[in-house]
Amino acid sequence: MIDLSADLGEYAPDEEAVWPLITSANVACGGHVGDAASMSHAARRAGELGVRLGAHPSFPDRENFGRVSMPIAPADLRASLIEQIEALRAFGRLHHVKPHGALYNDAHRDRALAAVIVEAMRSVDPALAIVCSASSQMAAAAREAGMPVIREAFADRRYEPDGSLMSRKLAGSLLSVNAAAAQAALLARDGAVIARDGSRIAVEFDTICIHADMEHAAERLRAIRRALA
Repeated sequence: MIDLSADLGEYAPDEEAVWPLITSANVACGGHVGDAASMSHAARRAGELGVRLGAHPSFPDRENFGRVSMPIAPADLRASLIEQIEALRAFGRLHHVKPHGALYNDAHRDRALAAVIVEAMRSVDPALAIVCSASSQMAAAAREAGMPVIREAFADRRYEPDGSLMSRKLAGSLLSVNAAAAQAALLARDGAVIARDGSRIAVEFDTICIHADMEHAAERLRAIRRALA
């Protein structure tokens, strides 16, 4: 069975409908959004549904929802990430950590930034797994540190030829319900996606993620589940 995951705890309208459709959750923990009430609720829903609970920390930038690259000293970022992960861990046992937004995108290519993320995670719990692209610097830094890696693919986002995600600012970066289901099916069948330039690229994965803050998220997940079945 393919693990289906979603980024949650972000006050998106479809969130309650998304929970029963996934097996892993990446929950916002205060860096870009989220508070004690939202984290407590997410941990409770994960427990009720048997969903693996993970933290979804970000650059400490609520104003921009964590979607803008942020100049920040490594020590300050490390401290913020530890605080965010610990905030969610207060409400339930954590299985993994997946960075959010600009932090995820920047650390895909930046080994030093990836190392800060890994250091923060190890400070909280060395057994935590990191969720990231198999080809990212995050995966490389985690493997070097002996940390488990959960390789992530996306059903609802278009890829660049280098395996990174297209910016949300670009037309065509967010896939429709049917296009997302088709991409999930291609991933499951061939371990591949069609990139922005039309090239076919291999994507190794352990989990397929959708974004709960995108319009029609629950409908998209239902279509994906049908396609995978």
